[in-house]
Amino acid sequence: MTPPDWLSDIALITFDCFGTLLDWRAGLAKVEITSDADFEIFERESAAVAEGERHVPYHMVLKQVIHKMRPELRPAIIGLFADDFGRLPAYPDSASALASLQDMVKVGVLSNCDANHQLDVISTLHVAWDVCITSQELRAYKPTDRAWDAILRMGVARTAVTRANWLHVSAFQRYDLGPARARGLRTCLLHRPGGDEKAPCDLVVESLDELVALTAQAKQGPLLLQVTNKAADDATRDRLKRWLCDSRLQQMRDIPGVRDARLIEMPEGQLVEQYTFGGKHEYEGYVEAFEAEHRAAVKGRFADAVERSAHTATVCGRA
Repeated sequence: MTPPDWLSDIALITFDCFGTLLDWRAGLAKVEITSDADFEIFERESAAVAEGERHVPYHMVLKQVIHKMRPELRPAIIGLFADDFGRLPAYPDSASALASLQDMVKVGVLSNCDANHQLDVISTLHVAWDVCITSQELRAYKPTDRAWDAILRMGVARTAVTRANWLHVSAFQRYDLGPARARGLRTCLLHRPGGDEKAPCDLVVESLDELVALTAQAKQGPLLLQVTNKAADDATRDRLKRWLCDSRLQQMRDIPGVRDARLIEMPEGQLVEQYTFGGKHEYEGYVEAFEAEHRAAVKGRFADAVERSAHTATVCGRA
């Protein structure tokens, strides 16, 4: 599949969580909700509680609905399940795909859940979200206008990414893809068990691995810039190391499109700067706006006492 042209400009990819990254249907088996009919009742009853006049935290939504559906279960079992809802099993491709995508774009989650659920999701998926917005913070649930209008305001403010450069991924039209698309976001339907087969959207993928491959192809990335420094003596090397750690690496982290910046000390005494850019476009933006200034700063500070060489390479993601 050839990636769409617009995918190269995407700087933020957000995800629905339960049913898209975590397998909520498999998780509900713990409270004896297993059939398609059960899942439909669970969704309908959950929506009825969530869309009431008074905001109810999600763990309470879960407790009320499960108790209504399975009154024979002990309250302690229902309570533990509701509190630990963020520990549901992840789909096999979720964690590795998020790690790979985070080398190319900012990654976030927009979820109908409580904040403590997302703390567990972070542990389950081994991800550090660039932006995380929950219904507890919003005091509203997707797909309401109140929730989605607030999501758009928060997402733009917290990531400095415009709607035109934002892609939202979900398995569900009603809760996510429809409202996101209506507000000007790019949307991607991810096929998951229990999700929608069709939805008006900009992209359809069968797995998150496919999304990673398409993003990497579109961005020609991630791209690694490696700068090797050879100092004339130990004193210069120590001074260079302090300056790189205290100044240069932070400067690079603040540049749009730079996903990682680190310094590596080689056994031979060289100091190697490694900068990961989301893709070719982001790297070319750095070269045009900053590279000459950064090179001059090193020259002015260390003159000929430091020999620098640089090369770039497109690298595979962490998946």
